[in-house]
Amino acid sequence: MSFAVVSVHSPKPEHRSAVIDSMSRYSRVAREQPGLEWTGIVDDDSGRLVGIAVWDSPDSAAAARSALMAEVGDDPFVEWDERPIDTLRGPVL
Repeated sequence: MSFAVVSVHSPKPEHRSAVIDSMSRYSRVAREQPGLEWTGIVDDDSGRLVGIAVWDSPDSAAAARSALMAEVGDDPFVEWDERPIDTLRGPVL
């Protein structure tokens, strides 16, 4: 069963491009990791940006975490986003 990691960002207008860049870098690194099935960014037209990564298992998602955080873990989302990132993790039904 596939496993999804979903991150919902609410960027401040002046930091929107920085958040998109960070999410794009996350996707680029994710594509290099074993077990990734799909990743992308959704712009829901409300100002929110939704990052989605679908993995072949929770173990693959967990194994990729250190490489992903090495890429974006120091990005200042507290400054860039209007509210904390809403992250969801779970099986794709």
